[in-house]
Amino acid sequence: MKQLRVLCVMVAGLLFSALSVNAQNIYTDRPTQTSAAAIVPVSAFQIETGFFLLEDKMFIPNGSGGIVNTNFQYISINNTLLRYGLTDRIELRLSQEVSKMRIRPGNQFQSEEVAFVPTLFGAKLNLLRGQSQLPDISLVASIGGDVFEETFNGTVADVRLAFDKSVSDQFSISSNLGLGLSQDLKTSTGLYTLNFGYSATSKLGVFLEVYGAFPEIGDSSHSMDAGFTYLVNSSLQLDIYGGTGFSSNAADLLFGFGLSKRFLK
Repeated sequence: MKQLRVLCVMVAGLLFSALSVNAQNIYTDRPTQTSAAAIVPVSAFQIETGFFLLEDKMFIPNGSGGIVNTNFQYISINNTLLRYGLTDRIELRLSQEVSKMRIRPGNQFQSEEVAFVPTLFGAKLNLLRGQSQLPDISLVASIGGDVFEETFNGTVADVRLAFDKSVSDQFSISSNLGLGLSQDLKTSTGLYTLNFGYSATSKLGVFLEVYGAFPEIGDSSHSMDAGFTYLVNSSLQLDIYGGTGFSSNAADLLFGFGLSKRFLK
């Protein structure tokens, strides 16, 4: 059984000493699970898009009293976040994911159809910034659901506080604390993230992150990921990352990559 007590104590202790995005010209919410407190510039349009794969093992009854060890994959063929700077403290957001699932009870994967869900509309509101002794803080909220396809989740929502704090010119800490709602907003899941960022050069960034969820029904899950960002120019960033779970019900493997592009007025 994996031990999480030390991890949870660390997250609780560090959560509010939170973080800052790297000192790059483009500020992104990917590839980490952590949303940054930074807002895109006024009238700027930003697209953040990518692919990721989650893989886990499942134990399914075989109908004859036995258990079958099955591989499960969640494939985000594309996940895209569109951001628009409405004012110097408010941005509008639209996110869409195209995904499919695969299971392998034997030697061959069985795939489900591609799904265009969820579709989320939201905003980010900057609450505090520019205070030397305090982190930048923003409220990030989104709501949506089955716009293009029917699912069993109904209306879903995500509300979180995002914290950014620069520790030095090269090192930053970021964190989120929030709540996810599903099943027509009837089922809640608490969430946390804690991200450590390091600017290795003016173009190359490195991050290490822990994150988790506390569902209303079922056991909590806790995971980590790490990766790299590369600033091609002031408005274009590439990323690649991977991770694994700490707890028994977290995914065994996470791998992804993507890019972010900003268009100024």
